[in-house]
Amino acid sequence: MTKIIMDSTSDLPESIIEEYGIDILPLRVFIRDKEYLDKVTISVEDVYDAMRKGICPKTSLPNPKKTYELFKDYATKGIDFIFYSFSSKLSSTYETCYLIIEELKKDFPDVKMDIIDTKGGSFASGLIALQGAILAKLGNKFEDIVKASKENIKYIEHIFTIDDLSWLLKGGRISKSGAIIGKALNIKPVLDVQDGKMVVIKKIRGRKRALSTVVDLVQERIKEFPNQIIGITHADDLKTALEVKDMIIDRIGNNNNILIEKIGSVLGSHLGIGGVGIFFFNKKPETYVSEVKSI
Repeated sequence: MTKIIMDSTSDLPESIIEEYGIDILPLRVFIRDKEYLDKVTISVEDVYDAMRKGICPKTSLPNPKKTYELFKDYATKGIDFIFYSFSSKLSSTYETCYLIIEELKKDFPDVKMDIIDTKGGSFASGLIALQGAILAKLGNKFEDIVKASKENIKYIEHIFTIDDLSWLLKGGRISKSGAIIGKALNIKPVLDVQDGKMVVIKKIRGRKRALSTVVDLVQERIKEFPNQIIGITHADDLKTALEVKDMIIDRIGNNNNILIEKIGSVLGSHLGIGGVGIFFFNKKPETYVSEVKSI
């Protein structure tokens, strides 16, 4: 069976990761110059605790040596694998892992290995990797899983809003004047991901209006495929995530396959505490299996 690997920016509930045997390649998180492996030597909760104390974590791509060792371990055992990577336009993770895999292909020509640029992160990458894991568990061919995964990328949606602009300022993603004006006017940006890049698509005054706008966009974009696995992530704000879930159920009636998970350490470090996102497909891919139940 093909092994599915995803990096630690991909968000899925731990129970699902275990059920489908998905392996995780951790990115690195730095707090006060001390290096940690995301979700291995530091938890998401620890990162958010540091942020609440005013610490701005730094992040970096996976350790190249450990990446090589992980991939080589599967190759040595003759296990075919597919690695699902954070968007190549948001991180150098894809480029580094691509080069490692290409080198390993020379030494292990009989082992099938490939890398998928999910052109996203968080639950979006998770949903794409999950479909690959379901297909692998069902015994689909390596090439068919890769083909299906690349098709899924065309239809994946990320819609999210940020509660506190100060974290984008700390990360250098907005200007100081933009942050000051946004805070004064109570502006909550609504973002999505276009061709692998985060883009602000609306600027809404007030948290409630921003959340309503996010759900409006979901309702519009999901109308061709409402009955699917939907992912909701939150940056340490479960209450708001549950409110958003209820809003989705009221709008589209999907209450069987809505999964909620915290935004991981890497993206959470840049987006800040209080962000909420919704992830789904805007069209039913040709190869799609809805096997996960609400947990």
